[in-house]
Amino acid sequence: MPKRKKKTEYDIVHMTEAQCREVKEDIENMEAMLNDPRDWVRNKITDEAEVRGQIAKKKKLLAEHVPRKLRGQKANKAYAEAKKLAGYIREQMPSRKDYFRPYAKNSDDHNRQADFEKAVAQQMAFQTNPEVQRAIIRYKNIMRRIDPKDPTISNIEKLRQ
Repeated sequence: MPKRKKKTEYDIVHMTEAQCREVKEDIENMEAMLNDPRDWVRNKITDEAEVRGQIAKKKKLLAEHVPRKLRGQKANKAYAEAKKLAGYIREQMPSRKDYFRPYAKNSDDHNRQADFEKAVAQQMAFQTNPEVQRAIIRYKNIMRRIDPKDPTISNIEKLRQ
């Protein structure tokens, strides 16, 4: 059986700001419903323990998956790794020209049809290669840690040439 690689802090999937805000709003709404003084609101809760359990789960989710901004030397090392990953992803990723290549028609010459088939094969390889997918996930997680406030920083489409 192959050895599993030890997970690092960059392998954790971090939430975006919008996801964090949504979870926080859910927690606030559930707590407000539990603490509401009006009987007709509290009577709608059939299982108070379940609601409290959901609140605890969501708080744990926030504690584990909210990205903490990297600083100092750690941020520099992470950014260097992200640059290497970006280069690797860029090599594997189909170019803009290939990605947006129109579907080949029967009236097109064989070169155009071959180019289209090649672009499709390259895109499929990019999407299904587990090594590339791991690199993408790691890149996104590192970038979210570098600047958690910027939702576009982890977008890999910026890497497409």
